[in-house]
Amino acid sequence: MQYIERTDGITYYEIYGEGLPIIFIHPPGMGKITFEYQKRLANRFKIILPDLSGHGDSTPSRNHTSIIKQFVDELSMIIDNEQLDEAIICGYSAGGMIAQEFAFTYPNKTKAILLSGGYPKVATNGLKVEYKLGMSLLKASPESLANVLAFSHAKRTVYRKALFEHICKSDVSNWLEFYEETLYYDCVQKLQSVKSPLLTVYGQQAFWINKHKKYYHSCPDAEIAIVRNSLHQVPTKKWQAFNHVINNFIQSKFVNEM
Repeated sequence: MQYIERTDGITYYEIYGEGLPIIFIHPPGMGKITFEYQKRLANRFKIILPDLSGHGDSTPSRNHTSIIKQFVDELSMIIDNEQLDEAIICGYSAGGMIAQEFAFTYPNKTKAILLSGGYPKVATNGLKVEYKLGMSLLKASPESLANVLAFSHAKRTVYRKALFEHICKSDVSNWLEFYEETLYYDCVQKLQSVKSPLLTVYGQQAFWINKHKKYYHSCPDAEIAIVRNSLHQVPTKKWQAFNHVINNFIQSKFVNEM
């Protein structure tokens, strides 16, 4: 396992494979184990899986004014630590907020943006309710929320148990901050400035999420993919389709670099 030393702790990350680098950003509480099935892309790409500060194996962050900015800077430090010029940034759910803010903050380090269930702001009542329920349960019982997240994301018992145990490692304070800041984050007006290729992937049945796809029509180079018969948990429950879409998108955009 690799790591970077922050001023207030350590952020751990794993690396698999070689090729164009893709950094995967997890949602609140979940950590790098969220992308267990994306390790299979390592036969074509360099897969980088961080536990953002306060998540999984990484130590909490107490010395920051914004958890979003904290996470964005950690990703930049990982890129520098690996001596990369740029990387493809992939965010799942609220992790997509971090991916988008990274692209605005470090455009020269952003080769492309991949979003699974992405949104530039929380713009539907269904998503707002999901946030509020998650935050309330986190305050009442972090272990109960970990169980809900593990059950909703994993089909196999072994993976569900591993996911639950990894989530339970997360620091409640940083976990809650991740929810709170992304609930009120809004980058709609910045989307037109995105120069990197952008792909957004949605589960067909996650209507309270995929209604946000309209905001990405303003991006100069954006594509939208819908995974049939799927809810929000595309990276774990429809991972074959998700990996296939990622592979095809990157090949179409960077064919001469593969």
